[in-house]
Amino acid sequence: MWIMRGLDAVLVIVGLVLLVVSHGRVVTHWNGNGVVDATGPRYMVFTIPVVLVVYGEVSLWLARRRRRVDGLEGINVMLANEWRYVGGAVVLTVVGLITMPLQVGLHLF
Repeated sequence: MWIMRGLDAVLVIVGLVLLVVSHGRVVTHWNGNGVVDATGPRYMVFTIPVVLVVYGEVSLWLARRRRRVDGLEGINVMLANEWRYVGGAVVLTVVGLITMPLQVGLHLF
């Protein structure tokens, strides 16, 4: 499923760009009022991309397993039950694209 790997690549590339742009520590948590209450080293900007890669690989494994159990390995299109994995990956990508710039101090909106 190239969609999942493409979303992974987008967040990893954004993470690499933000790693170059970031200065020192990055934000890892905001409180309910939007005030920073935790920071971490620069590599913490890769937290969401790593979660997305793990989610994507587990999703691909589950989809392949389900196809094998159902005897549908030869079908070259995404099945209806596999779109939920893509939906989860899209949500993680959007969350990453919103929060990752904020972690390094870029306020885009």
